[in-house]
Amino acid sequence: MKTRIFFHFLILAALVLSACSQVVAVSQKQEETPNAEAEPQAVFTDAEVGQTVTVKCSRSSDEVRLLINSFQGYCLQYPAEYDVFFPNESEVMLVKRSVLNVSEPSVNIKVQPSGELTLEQAADQIAQDYAIPGTEPIRESLTMDGEAAIMLGGLSGQDPNRQVVVQHNDQLYHLFFIEFNKSAPEVYTQFETLYNTVIQSFNFSPDSNACPGCPPASDTEADQIKEDPGSASISGWVWHDLCDSGQDGEPAKTKTPKGCMEDVSALGNYHADGCLSINEPLIEGVVVMLGEGICPSTGMAEQSTIITDLSYSFTGLKAGTYCVSIDPQFEPNFSILRPGEWTYPAVEQGVIGTTVTLYPGEYRGMVNFGWDYQFEP
Repeated sequence: MKTRIFFHFLILAALVLSACSQVVAVSQKQEETPNAEAEPQAVFTDAEVGQTVTVKCSRSSDEVRLLINSFQGYCLQYPAEYDVFFPNESEVMLVKRSVLNVSEPSVNIKVQPSGELTLEQAADQIAQDYAIPGTEPIRESLTMDGEAAIMLGGLSGQDPNRQVVVQHNDQLYHLFFIEFNKSAPEVYTQFETLYNTVIQSFNFSPDSNACPGCPPASDTEADQIKEDPGSASISGWVWHDLCDSGQDGEPAKTKTPKGCMEDVSALGNYHADGCLSINEPLIEGVVVMLGEGICPSTGMAEQSTIITDLSYSFTGLKAGTYCVSIDPQFEPNFSILRPGEWTYPAVEQGVIGTTVTLYPGEYRGMVNFGWDYQFEP
């Protein structure tokens, strides 16, 4: 029998923390120790950025990993000991070990439409919401991949924080860092490492890896990653895409039901919209297959989905192209899924697959699969 459960509880902690402090925590230990008297560096010149990232969407050293969020149109590097969590499609959290770890630095990255809000207005709103009463927050201008950005520091909330906002293609990118002061030097060093790594490597439009204005990559042995450590990974959700289109014998709907789209398919005039929402449940026990090369391809690995964390995760991968796929005709998938059809990444009844190309050390999340049951909402 298939077991499915709404994953409110899975993201509840993250959402509650987000509502209170907009972020949860991470940790990263580095060998370098900055000058304890130095003030946080918030402004980075084009030259400094160019020295750190020579091309878009690639690692600058073995000490970092690569995150490409093609859904929200950005890529960045982050310290290799961090973990990545996706509480929903608009947010990414970089944490260490657990989203409940609030004793160490962290960052929450949220992307949403800018609407009529200007960059200055977005920064003013943050200052109004988070400034310590009677004080003015630190406010600095910086550039992120050629776009003007604003950093606000010395902010309050559930935890001290530093926030950065930047606009690109009518989207507002909001980075919320848990900040630690110099009274705890080791943790402060971790914070500065996290902040500098993310801000200096942040790039938009990762679908294009070209960086015309960047200097050529160095050919010296010291500047090259000698061997792919096999530390890349792929993960995602397999979920029940809800669409209450009505039961047989009921009057025809006069308008498109919530969560549905009007499109004639094997399920009738409506099927689920292919958008992962907070109230939609994960599906347990579905076998996800990994293959080498473009789809269709299988044979490398298999995993059964779970409902207590990410549905599946393939780790220890080298750079290259992979196929992540699910066959609904294959047991136990047939008993769990049928009858119904895929709604994401495409409307399809048979085998569904997504081709993923990984860079060395990249974490590629949100490789999701949505399923609409024929006789259930």
